[in-house]
Amino acid sequence: MAIEVKGLTHVYMQDTPFETRALNEISLSVNDGEFIGIIGHTGSGKSTLISHLNALEKSAAGTVFVDGIDLGGKDVALSDVRRRVGLVFQYPEYQLFEETVEKDIAFGPSNLKLPQAEIAARVERAMAQVGLAQELKQVSPFELSGGQKRRVAIAGVLAMQPSTLILDEPAAGLDPAGRRDMLRLIQSVHESRVTVIMVSHSMDDVGRLCDRVFVLNHGSIALSGTPAEVFEHAEELREIGLDVPEYARLAALLRQKGFDIPQGVYTLEAMEEAVLRNLQNEGVRPC
Repeated sequence: MAIEVKGLTHVYMQDTPFETRALNEISLSVNDGEFIGIIGHTGSGKSTLISHLNALEKSAAGTVFVDGIDLGGKDVALSDVRRRVGLVFQYPEYQLFEETVEKDIAFGPSNLKLPQAEIAARVERAMAQVGLAQELKQVSPFELSGGQKRRVAIAGVLAMQPSTLILDEPAAGLDPAGRRDMLRLIQSVHESRVTVIMVSHSMDDVGRLCDRVFVLNHGSIALSGTPAEVFEHAEELREIGLDVPEYARLAALLRQKGFDIPQGVYTLEAMEEAVLRNLQNEGVRPC
């Protein structure tokens, strides 16, 4: 198991008039190789939760295990945890700081005191993973486009060779083409046997990419399951400030009009299949 969380509670500004309970007895597990989605309204606890998964935050109560290691243990080396779990914040391009792309990507591996040859190999591999040309190594990251900067930031995390990659709104602020490219990149990373946890506001992205979804509401898990299982609770999702994917809404509308659209349809491919089946049942031959 990649990650296991038991009874995780986190309180900001505890014992003050501004005390806020951000997480309330969260329990969940993430299996090796899964693609997990975390969704919730603003302030639901998503960012606080993922910050605990590589020990950026310490919990008030509860435990977090990464590859069987208790992150609250006295002898746990944080560098070892962050080798296992890579965290990419929202707008990671704002965290670039080195003179060249190569130095920025090499920063993490260099702190591990690896041999120079290994560091260079990791930089090359990470650049290839995110689709950055090797010719950009000596270019300042600040001369790159917004999408390229984000790729450099992600490459810096991948160069640590984590077994789990966590991304907080990885496509935020990108234009439609940049968004598609970023999601394809994340899919490619997942296909290389990396466990992926993605925080997203896009129900369509979560539905298309994720194996399982956790829905947070006021610091607790309101719903969890496969995308199909979660999106069946459309009313409950709306009550907590979320929605269902575009094609799930269309499927519900068509069912109201009398079409035989099965439950669990929430992607373009599934919608095409269901509509074609209805047409064939009516004796209509699609063009």
